[in-house]
Amino acid sequence: MILEEIGNLAVYELLDSGNGERLERFGDFILRRPDPGVLWKPALGEAEWNKADAIYRRGGEAADESATEDIKGKWQIKNPQLPEKWQMEYAIPGYSGHGANENLKFYAKLTPFKHTGVFPEQAANWDFMSGKILCAVKAGRVPQVLNLFGYTGVASVLAAKLGAQVTHVDASKPSLSWAKENMLLSGLPDDAIRWILDDALKFAKRELKRGKKYDAIIMDPPAFGRGSKGEVWKFSEGLPELLDVAAQLLSDDFLFLIVNAYAVSVSALTLNNMLADFGGQRQIDYGELVLKQGSGRLLSTGLFARLH
Repeated sequence: MILEEIGNLAVYELLDSGNGERLERFGDFILRRPDPGVLWKPALGEAEWNKADAIYRRGGEAADESATEDIKGKWQIKNPQLPEKWQMEYAIPGYSGHGANENLKFYAKLTPFKHTGVFPEQAANWDFMSGKILCAVKAGRVPQVLNLFGYTGVASVLAAKLGAQVTHVDASKPSLSWAKENMLLSGLPDDAIRWILDDALKFAKRELKRGKKYDAIIMDPPAFGRGSKGEVWKFSEGLPELLDVAAQLLSDDFLFLIVNAYAVSVSALTLNNMLADFGGQRQIDYGELVLKQGSGRLLSTGLFARLH
């Protein structure tokens, strides 16, 4: 089991964590938001925490007119200069000489569910993906990549930018629109990615019936979710079947399969054992995705397993 820290994402910084909250810098802006797994005390004083440009409050904690309200909570805007969305960048390892479009670019926004559309811990997976895809492209391959539960599409845009043919699947229209914005921001043409609004498992099953094969599959299944037509997804019930289908979708000389998991009641070892069911002699990396703050303290944000 390994701990994976973020790599080439200098525009993000975990400033501090404690008392059930994170203090983070996303580009030029500092955000303060809850994290129920943070049970320790903060390293910084309240004066530093009060520098946040926006604070996410659960339920009815925020009461002034600067708060953006929704069914889950509210963002209390402390800095009136905070834009609706702002640009962030990721320096792709081994990808240079491409001028202004060299870095991967994507938007951060404040969402009703405390997220920003950017999961900085995923930079560890982006580093891994970049190496595998670049090596394949340099060898003359055009990798076929499938991203299930693709959300705002940072991984999809990265794969397409590196030369892969990408199919991006998500059941949310707003998420697909955001992902398309990220694609255009990174300098890719309108048709660079195949966009699918659908339930991930249903789409994967249809691809299997069509005889489709993919060289790489990325999946970020939620603990609970609904498909585009109201289909209910539960992690512990759906993942075994989804992995079974994914295993059959992989090409004989596939590059990788990545599974991420957040807020679920399984361990990284569970993910490892599930991939081992069909991984053969392939290598499996598994563990926790972590963020490191200035004091050196690590914050676990989720689980991952990679078959390659």
